[in-house]
Amino acid sequence: MKKNRALVLLVSSIFILSAVGCSSLTPAASTTDAPVTIIASEDYPSYSSVDALSERADTIVKGNVIQTRVEALNDLAADEGAANDPVSFDKIYTIYTVQVTDSYKGRYTAGDQIEVKQLGGQLGHTEIVNDDNVKLMPTKDYVLFLETYEDTPASLLNTVQSLYVIKPAPKSSQPSEQSASDVIVSANPENDLTLSLSELQQIKDEQSKP
Repeated sequence: MKKNRALVLLVSSIFILSAVGCSSLTPAASTTDAPVTIIASEDYPSYSSVDALSERADTIVKGNVIQTRVEALNDLAADEGAANDPVSFDKIYTIYTVQVTDSYKGRYTAGDQIEVKQLGGQLGHTEIVNDDNVKLMPTKDYVLFLETYEDTPASLLNTVQSLYVIKPAPKSSQPSEQSASDVIVSANPENDLTLSLSELQQIKDEQSKP
């Protein structure tokens, strides 16, 4: 998928603009050989409904984190035509390997693994801090609305609306009582969208239609 990006380099900050989102990185220290902390913020499109969110995502999966690493990536190199861009540089990402347990949209199936990146992390003396992100924990089951690429890990559509946590239903102490269903809650408290199991099933049913 082609993403148009314009870059402007300033003495104290780097601004990155793209069709998918906008992020700014501001170094808090720049002394040679001293630790450097870069404060990052991202501005992505928001969506008015789960339908709009699911339509934009090319991949929607449920899964859990089985591995985490930090890596420097030049994600501009993955964009079509980036070789002609006069400015390119690596950014630090935290990359999660997610074991897929269910798939609602896209080419992944249960048992597959997918890598998902988030801007931020520390390598050597350089750290990127991105308070907009919600860290993925290996103890939780997530539903992720993603955009995937050929040469770089997938990304959440935005940091607020694209990540949900599956909370298992509490077990009833009475065998005769009907079991409650799992509950889906947003991983980000600022999210104004709610997601239900029935909506996920509807998305899956739509994808299975011939």
